[in-house]
Amino acid sequence: MKTNNSYKKTKITLIVVGLVIAIMLTSAGSARAATWTQKTPMPTARWDLSTSVVDGKIYAIGGLGGLKKVEEYNPATDTWTEKADMPTGRIWLAASAVDGKIYAIGGDTNWPGGTTIATVEEYDPATDTWMQKADMPGPRGALSTSVVNGKIYAIGGYHNHSGSPVSTVEEYDPATDTWTQKADMPTARSWPSTIVVDGKIYAVGGYTTSAGLPTVEEYDPVTDTWTKKADMPAPGTPSTSVVDDKIYAFGGGARRGGPPLWSLFEYDPATDTWTVKDDMPVRMQGMGTSVVGGKIYVIGGSSAPYPFSPYLSTVWEYDTGLGVPSPDFNGDGVVDGADISIMVDHWHTDEPSCDVAPAPWGDDIVDVQDLIVLSEYLLEDIYDPTLVAHWALDETEGDIAFDSAGINDAFVVGGPVWQSDGGLVDGALQLDGVDDVVVAGPVLNPAYGPFSVLAWIRGGAAGQTVISEPGGVNWLSADPLEGSLMTKLTSPGRFGGPMLSQTNITDGNWHRIGLVWDGLNRTLYVDSIAVAQDTQDRLGGSDNGLYIGTGKAMAPGTYFSGLIDDVRIYNRVVIP
Repeated sequence: MKTNNSYKKTKITLIVVGLVIAIMLTSAGSARAATWTQKTPMPTARWDLSTSVVDGKIYAIGGLGGLKKVEEYNPATDTWTEKADMPTGRIWLAASAVDGKIYAIGGDTNWPGGTTIATVEEYDPATDTWMQKADMPGPRGALSTSVVNGKIYAIGGYHNHSGSPVSTVEEYDPATDTWTQKADMPTARSWPSTIVVDGKIYAVGGYTTSAGLPTVEEYDPVTDTWTKKADMPAPGTPSTSVVDDKIYAFGGGARRGGPPLWSLFEYDPATDTWTVKDDMPVRMQGMGTSVVGGKIYVIGGSSAPYPFSPYLSTVWEYDTGLGVPSPDFNGDGVVDGADISIMVDHWHTDEPSCDVAPAPWGDDIVDVQDLIVLSEYLLEDIYDPTLVAHWALDETEGDIAFDSAGINDAFVVGGPVWQSDGGLVDGALQLDGVDDVVVAGPVLNPAYGPFSVLAWIRGGAAGQTVISEPGGVNWLSADPLEGSLMTKLTSPGRFGGPMLSQTNITDGNWHRIGLVWDGLNRTLYVDSIAVAQDTQDRLGGSDNGLYIGTGKAMAPGTYFSGLIDDVRIYNRVVIP
């Protein structure tokens, strides 16, 4: 008899809900802290660029001396790719994406001495091509654009660089390539930042002639009306992005020609209130901010006052602590009974890794809503953008171990033997304990924020290492006396030191070992059990790459003798 898929999912959900409600376990959870992580720099340093997102990739467009340059950033692989130049180079433009295409609007052809323009050009990332579109009704620079219901709203700015700010609002319809005049913004300003929450556009900050504004005004495109909202805690020209229906305002300048700001403010439109957050890692203004996967990427800009040189190529990833958690709680690439068990263990807590409903950010309680979401992923492989490297080690020959999560394919050195059906998860790699090793490039710097590193192993001996950082420290190894799991990845301060478990991993059985750092605690796992934990104020680390199967210096006795399988590294907390 054929069974409806929806019915099967509902049946699974009811079974799981019944199981968990019967157990009703409670245990202490932990809130996820906001974190900053530095990512691969943009190839071209620039200030006052514009950034837009299409299909999970960020496009950095224009900037500084009238650049035509377009570069694509892929957060999943932390890599940059050069794309086709914009036909008209410019600074102080605005760009927004509609239906997979980016519209670059207005700006100045150069600075100093450039011309303010009305030019509109459409970029199609799928074909890497540009097309001329209908000009704005008049030239404008230092404006901001936002999208509601497929239409772009161009707000504020100036008509020429030496002129006064304007309150102009014009609506562009890409479907008809036409412009329509809308109600003026109450407060004329240049360099405002506009952002959309629930179909309303919020114009935040900006300049009058020279002074920064704290002003926030809300525009409703349906009624073509403006409403005054609560001021920012301080005046400025921030860059803004939205996560969980909250607006985050980054840096900017308090006055023209003044120093950039460190500030980060959070605005909740539902309550019309502002919260002062911890400062950014560096002063910044003129940067682009875009959201992918619940994380905000702060790109380029300048940390210097007028004339704002040198320009930045830096990319900072800001995790508000409210990002979308993965339903693959234990980091094995599939949602199954093990993940159900983890959810049971954290039932009625605020464990962030299990709080996956309501979409997209959860509600600080693991309950039936989360089970319903989990059931929709049961027995499915999932895409997880927090998986920054995954060496399945399922190859059958050759000297390359392919990274299925990104671009960090690793070199296999010394002639280890591929075991195509000898792993715990499909194939595995047999290392001889003499000179066999897998060498990978930079994947993740432990100093930048939470992470998890996991691997299956069988065999080994006391003193041997599974994963290490060349010239740095051993991440996962067997201690030289008993063969118990240990790590030397620790705080660089005087209170740092190795962490040793009492659990042997060299007994010839398969074991899944792991090290998890949540920003405060480091925890060692063996076979889903936390076998050691302590608190560190921070972790040291570098971008030196990784060795799989030997110690940090490739010293004799540190080479692993046995099978290694399915090595995974996440830039989030995983509960193995």
